[in-house]
Amino acid sequence: MKVLIVCGRDWANVAYNYQESLRESGVDARAVKRSINPRRQQQAEVCGIPKMKIYAKSAEIIHFMHSQLIPEIDLKGKKVVVSHTGSTYRGKYEKVNARFNPIVDLSIGCGDLYGKGAKNEYWIEGGITDTNLLQPVYERSDDKIIVSHFPSSPKTKGSNIIKKTLKNKGDAYTFTYNYNIVDWKTNIERVKKCDIYVERFKPNSGFGISALEAAALGKIVITTYAFKQKYEETHGKLGLISVTTQNQLLEEVRRISNLSDNEIIEMKKKSREWVERCHSYEAIGLKLLKLYRTIL
Repeated sequence: MKVLIVCGRDWANVAYNYQESLRESGVDARAVKRSINPRRQQQAEVCGIPKMKIYAKSAEIIHFMHSQLIPEIDLKGKKVVVSHTGSTYRGKYEKVNARFNPIVDLSIGCGDLYGKGAKNEYWIEGGITDTNLLQPVYERSDDKIIVSHFPSSPKTKGSNIIKKTLKNKGDAYTFTYNYNIVDWKTNIERVKKCDIYVERFKPNSGFGISALEAAALGKIVITTYAFKQKYEETHGKLGLISVTTQNQLLEEVRRISNLSDNEIIEMKKKSREWVERCHSYEAIGLKLLKLYRTIL
């Protein structure tokens, strides 16, 4: 099986991770995009339309990412897949479906983007992280539990609510946060030092790649995840702690902070085990391969 994964831009690095996950499953996969992400070291190959068209000729499956169509690619004789993600699809799904439904064989959606009329649609929480690169750090770096929040976008992560809820709320834990945007490696190093990572506080939302990265580093992750039931129906038990109110967020942080060292390490290990089971390259590669086979 030969797959070409295509997008215009890929700020979350998903196309590259899909490429690596499929390769781990034995698929000849290549991810390409038109613009570079200066904050990512590993990413899909950046190339122009002529090179994309050359790659597409030998591919059996063309997989468009992030609801981004590259119309210059000849799809004759190809199986076509689209992943619908982000605000573009959320706000203009009828227009996007009108563009993609006539040409695709399979659509992939998740969260609140699922069920909006995409053709032959499957629900898959496709977040993925490199669990070989990101190794867990279970050891404590301080006598007190460290709770951290380092948002890529404070507005979309509900950062001000998190700060208001957790800052100066007792002596059981230390809350560290920083809104400065840093490179990926620097961010990973600061996440390594915490015990609990609060990913976001945005009701009716999914979780981001930063939640998976923190879990891969062996951190207990708290977020607001609105699709737990659907997730567990399709992927198995959710490995994140999902809260819906500020009181729940504070109560969970205080509860964990008062656990024994052994109990906290056990929670950290379960967090890591969940990412390996459900969101590693191997796990997502097998899910994608299974979906592709339904249209071949």
